[in-house]
Amino acid sequence: MDASSLVTLFGQETGAALSLGESGTVALAFKAGPTLHLEHDPQLDALHCYTVIGQAPADAARACALFRMLLAGNAFGRDTDGATLGLDELTGEIILSRRLELDRADTAWLRAVVESMVSVALAWRERLAEAGQAAAPVSAPPPLSDFGLRA
Repeated sequence: MDASSLVTLFGQETGAALSLGESGTVALAFKAGPTLHLEHDPQLDALHCYTVIGQAPADAARACALFRMLLAGNAFGRDTDGATLGLDELTGEIILSRRLELDRADTAWLRAVVESMVSVALAWRERLAEAGQAAAPVSAPPPLSDFGLRA
C-alpha cells in the first residue's frame, strides 16, 4: 500500500481526517501529550514514525548517564518495543523512532505501531523525569478504545 493511502485510511478508521502534506508528513497529536510524526521517505518507500521524548542535558556527566540509560534501553529493543532511541545532534532532542516498511503495511499494523510508540514514548518520558533529565511532561496513556487522537 502506498504511504498516502495508508495514512488516509488510518485516519478514516480513527475518525480523524488525516493526509500526508506536500512535504510527505503528518503530525498526530494525542491527548496524553506526545505528538507522533509520520514522514514518507520516497527513496526507501517507508514511513518514519518519530516523537521527541526529551532534551539532552548540557552537563557532560549528566549527558553521559542519560546516553548510557538510552543505549541500555535500545539493546535488543528491550525497552522500546522495537523502536530506536536516538539524538538529534542539531537540536539536542532525544528521539524515539521507528521505520515502517510499506510493502507489508495495512491500517491494523499502523495502528498497532502508533499505539506502541505512544506507550513507549510515555514510559520513556517518565523514566527521563525520574532520572532528573530534561523530559517532556508525562501524562497517563491514552485510552486505546478511543485512541486519544486529536485532529
